[in-house]
Amino acid sequence: MQGARALVDVLRESGVEHIFGLPGDTGMAFYEALNESRSSIKHVMTRDERSASFMADVYARVSGRIGICEGPSGGGATYILPGVAEAQGSAIPMLCMTSDTPVKQAGRGVLTELDQEALFRPVTKWNTRVSSAATMAETARRALRMATAGRPGAVHLSLPTDSLEGETPDESVYGVPDFLSAPALRTRPDPALVQRAADAIAQASRPVIVAGGGVMTSRAWDELTSFAEALNIPVATSINGKGSIAETSPVSVGLVGGNGARAYTNELVADADLVIFIGTRTDSTTTHHWRLPKIHGGTAAIQIDVEPYEIGNNYRLVAPVAGDAKLALIDLFDAIEQKEAITARHQERVDGLVAIRDRYWADVADQGKSDSQPIKPQRLVREMRAVLDDEVIIVADPGTPTPYIGAQYELRKAGRWTVIPRAHGGLGYAIPGVVGAQMAAPETRVIGFTTDGSFGMSVGELETITRLNLPIVLIHCSNNSFGWIKELQHLYHGDRYFSVDFNGVDYAGIAKGFGFRSWSVTNPAEIGTTLQIALADGGPCFIDVTTESQITETPPVAAWVDAEEKKRAGIRVEHHG
Repeated sequence: MQGARALVDVLRESGVEHIFGLPGDTGMAFYEALNESRSSIKHVMTRDERSASFMADVYARVSGRIGICEGPSGGGATYILPGVAEAQGSAIPMLCMTSDTPVKQAGRGVLTELDQEALFRPVTKWNTRVSSAATMAETARRALRMATAGRPGAVHLSLPTDSLEGETPDESVYGVPDFLSAPALRTRPDPALVQRAADAIAQASRPVIVAGGGVMTSRAWDELTSFAEALNIPVATSINGKGSIAETSPVSVGLVGGNGARAYTNELVADADLVIFIGTRTDSTTTHHWRLPKIHGGTAAIQIDVEPYEIGNNYRLVAPVAGDAKLALIDLFDAIEQKEAITARHQERVDGLVAIRDRYWADVADQGKSDSQPIKPQRLVREMRAVLDDEVIIVADPGTPTPYIGAQYELRKAGRWTVIPRAHGGLGYAIPGVVGAQMAAPETRVIGFTTDGSFGMSVGELETITRLNLPIVLIHCSNNSFGWIKELQHLYHGDRYFSVDFNGVDYAGIAKGFGFRSWSVTNPAEIGTTLQIALADGGPCFIDVTTESQITETPPVAAWVDAEEKKRAGIRVEHHG
């Protein structure tokens, strides 16, 4: 059969249901094969290749299944890179396919010719050019396996037109449904290392768990919750790990690190005598530039990760544990002796943390009562939390929405209820991302939380949302600036603002032109009512909220809060990342 048909059949027989992308002249055979299989694979046409990769990324995070995006050669291949890089950095299973110029015309300067393998190499787990139609099916299967097994990640296939149009042996075509979801082929850790970790936990006086995105990918939130609550060990999370435990649990202490953390959580991790990292790369944001705990401070550490390379990358470990987070937590709990004694030993500490947490939320509630205009982000997040059900998926952009959602939007159920890109933090993520989330969870309410900086980068996907008539509500914050960078110029560069401000725009009017029902909100008293109306509408809705600038309302970013206090005291501050 034709190579393109073989590729589509492998995907279909593996269980693929959605592909995000847009056409180009080098991919016509692929589109013809997709058209023949559209009863089983839904192709979501996007307006931009970058959006296709963001949709696939969010689809994978929400569904647990591999996200698939595709685009044309040349410019399309260059445009699709941001979401591929984000998926790879966040260990999200993704297959990116780009059609390519013919193998037989290589080196002649044919239109859109580009070394796509070299282009994608730095941002993928594995990538290759399918230079012969005869190997199309086996290469497609290998791509699915590579994306979902071990540490999940992004893979890329470059598909020359002659490989898509050539002949593939029929007998080589079959699917691999065991590699549709991640983690595929879960691996158990070494029992000896698990026991060493168990002994360290049993002896610790002030242990703390830091849970990352690996817990979410493994869908190990039930195991983590049972483990932590049974032993009374506090659990902090990274941004990608938010949802690893319900934030109403007595042992949950919220985000840790430099972005969206609670001050007492950072203090708790700094004071720990044992930090148990589970499914986190111990990156700069989560550890607040390796201060939590200090990289050479003598704090004992355990690291559990599916990727051996990550284990011990930054901290000296008492126990390196390689394996799937779910299986590792099960084995670790079974290996711990005298559980009742450990639980009792930590009870007073947990009770004290609950009291601190109650005071924290009381302060958040006070912040959220402000009636000032422009509207404070705290008030917006408070109104969102009051109106939205617990089983609502929020896809947020990586700028200012991140610290406020991270710090002040309480997740009352464990699971993937927030999606925020933090590997590379590309703007323009949320508007296309909600499409991927809705396709992954069609019965679940999806909310997009975006800003005017991101809006300008992905506005075209408003048409995609209305074309599909998705019941999505977009909440848009506007303050007419690239606020994150403007805040850096405010705090560390003497208020010397440069190339960060832009004109005010009628965002609600633009959304209306795309077919959204839309509102502009400047009065905080109208937020809750407007959101309720939008939720009840059942169609695409857009709420533009005029919000206060970061310059006068510092977001909960640890370094910024500290810098603002020093600035008020007349102390010079320096930016260290």
